[in-house]
Amino acid sequence: MNCQNSLRLLFAVLCLSSVVLLAQDQAESKDPDVNPVAAARLKLLDKNKDGKLSREELPDRIQPAFERLDRDGNGFLDVSEIGGNREQTRTNGGGMSNERLMASAPRSVIVEPDIAYRDGDSKAWRLDLIRPKAERDKPRPAIVFIHGGGWRSGDKRRGYFLQGAMDYAQKGYVCVTVNYRLTGEAPFPACIEDVKCAVRWLRANAKKYNIDPDKIGGYGNSAGAHLVAMLGLVGPDAQLEGDGPYQDQSSLLQAVCCSATPTDMSLFRRLTGRLKDDDGNDLAAKVSPITYAHSDAPPFLVIHGTGDRTVPVKHGDTFVNALKEANAGSVEYIRIDGAGHGVFNQHSKRTHPAMEKFFAKHLK
Repeated sequence: MNCQNSLRLLFAVLCLSSVVLLAQDQAESKDPDVNPVAAARLKLLDKNKDGKLSREELPDRIQPAFERLDRDGNGFLDVSEIGGNREQTRTNGGGMSNERLMASAPRSVIVEPDIAYRDGDSKAWRLDLIRPKAERDKPRPAIVFIHGGGWRSGDKRRGYFLQGAMDYAQKGYVCVTVNYRLTGEAPFPACIEDVKCAVRWLRANAKKYNIDPDKIGGYGNSAGAHLVAMLGLVGPDAQLEGDGPYQDQSSLLQAVCCSATPTDMSLFRRLTGRLKDDDGNDLAAKVSPITYAHSDAPPFLVIHGTGDRTVPVKHGDTFVNALKEANAGSVEYIRIDGAGHGVFNQHSKRTHPAMEKFFAKHLK
């Protein structure tokens, strides 16, 4: 064995030893929500020690897959996104435990975890409700947070979808973060039907939680943005309400903030599959927000980056144009040059205050 090969072997052994030791260290923490091997990988690559990985911290050969791995589209990879338990990353229920959720909540809010918004066998039909602890005579506005993940992965307690709900509850909103059936469990349009049912549940329980049923907004990124856009535009005539309860309630939102939004599903089949119904008919137009642009659309704040390689900026451009051509009342567009799929959190100094101002204007 020559000197060069010996050095390569030594380097490989050292790397493997580091991973094993880090995994053992993480396992000793006995944290049920963390996969020890994934945690070891993160620690090994996390150059700035901030607990997450940017694109630049990944090896060159993995960087092209960054946006595919970044399932919640926040511009960073967390421990569940860099590898590990397939069941945890592919299905709902892979987020933190109820106990950990309750322990992490600010003192000024009340958390009601894993509320079933409809009866049935699916474990995905759950939401977490987070509301201000302070009493108020006047009903509060509400915001629905819907996670991304390409409709095939993700969880209501991942990333900003939980953090945003916590933050806005402290600002005086009643917030819910919602799970829905992923495509591995049920094909399109099940995810749309589920989030519509969750909004109907929220309205049906408006009095219980002191919510103003006429002031419900929504935020989502990527697949979650597609779903909140559908909630803003699609009424019962589209036959996408599903068979869930509370059919006497509206599933429409009064204000929508969506980032990195797939708006024309005919351009997006690589993630959604064939999009055929039981009779073989094409579903692409039926499940595309751009199909439903109309003059009575609620206020929209659309955020997109020109460097998004997962959902090209054409989706945002054509959607905004369609809303304006339909004479929709209020359409704001933040189009950021060079920003990628994680535009909302990558440019948080601009996008977060814009969303706060948007919801305050249209819901408060």
